[in-house]
Amino acid sequence: MSGHSLVPLRDLILESQNGLTKRSGADGMETPVLRLANITAGSIDESDPREIRLTAKELAKYALQLGDLVCIRVNGSKALVGRVIQFRANRVWAYCDHFIRLRPNQALVDHRYLAHYFNSQTVRRHIELNMVSSAGQNTVSQGTMLDIPVPCPGLEVQREIVAELEKQFSRLDEAVANLQRVKANLKRYKASVLKAAVEGHLVETGGCWRQVKLGEVAMSVRNGYSHKPDAESGTRIFRISAVRPMELAADDVRYLSGSTADYDTFLAVAGDVLFTRYNGSRDYVGVCAQVPKGLPPTVYPDKLIRVRVPIDKLLPAFLVISASTGQGREFIESMIRTTAGQSGVSGSDIKAIPLSIPTMAEQTRIVAEVDRHLSIIREVEAEVDANLKRAQALRQSVLSITFQAIKETDQ
Repeated sequence: MSGHSLVPLRDLILESQNGLTKRSGADGMETPVLRLANITAGSIDESDPREIRLTAKELAKYALQLGDLVCIRVNGSKALVGRVIQFRANRVWAYCDHFIRLRPNQALVDHRYLAHYFNSQTVRRHIELNMVSSAGQNTVSQGTMLDIPVPCPGLEVQREIVAELEKQFSRLDEAVANLQRVKANLKRYKASVLKAAVEGHLVETGGCWRQVKLGEVAMSVRNGYSHKPDAESGTRIFRISAVRPMELAADDVRYLSGSTADYDTFLAVAGDVLFTRYNGSRDYVGVCAQVPKGLPPTVYPDKLIRVRVPIDKLLPAFLVISASTGQGREFIESMIRTTAGQSGVSGSDIKAIPLSIPTMAEQTRIVAEVDRHLSIIREVEAEVDANLKRAQALRQSVLSITFQAIKETDQ
């Protein structure tokens, strides 16, 4: 199979196989099973494996080998579906049914060459055009992957291309790693600022802080509107994803039929604090954000809990800080319960959050100082994110130029 012909992927691999549906077992060898959570920055993170017992027959069918390519078959994010990871782990792994294993014929194609090609925009367009979406999940089939046309020069040329790509990408990867370290440092800095704020060390205070539970000072703690959005326009209703740690995405909404007056008891108003009641991820259960001034009339759904406090006794912004770190966040995490894949807390749990509350003057100074630090952090994060996007664009440009040149060689 010489030359630069476009060859269907199915002609370049020995086999393709969806992953393991089994979630537990009583017999066989304890074996780590690859999940999406084990994929970090395009490689396998072996630090936190989920192991189940697999029989010899199951291992023969589902064990990964060096040189295998693992394709993400299903995910809620379209950007992840169809992404391919080279298997380069230090021990035997099986893989779950969220993946497709592709085993290249190494006599015809270098697996590293294929992995780079699968990450090009040409392949992304093919996958996105053939992706199937249902019930919030996006799926790519084996057939779609196997139909991908691959420019296929000889093995020696493939390896030269891989060597050049990896030389260029090693420098880019180093730059990206440095940017990721900056992001990690910013995250630690933010945590230290919040910790200092709730412990009275961020600004000078009198040290006379009241110990209360949120329910003792809140005017109301109430679950949201229980019916699903049913219109393309009308009255705004927040998605649960609108509430992020200490941040409200004000335009992350859907719509309800009827006028705003039909939902007046479930409207979020400036100064309200919204807590997430349920989420598939424990990290996003009980996170909260303050409703800002100037928000258009918006309903909050039953997956959120609205807290209203007397602003002459407790600043909503100080409540958000207190519930997002230290004893407040630790208490919330201790109350999270998980059922059928959903983690949640109740209104009673929110009422029981322990708070240390200084005077109003001290709350005001603390909130202002936290805002100042977080503003600096956001500015640096925005610059880091912009550079990460530029790095990704540069990677795609290199791949596009490389594989376009291969195709043109054959014309």
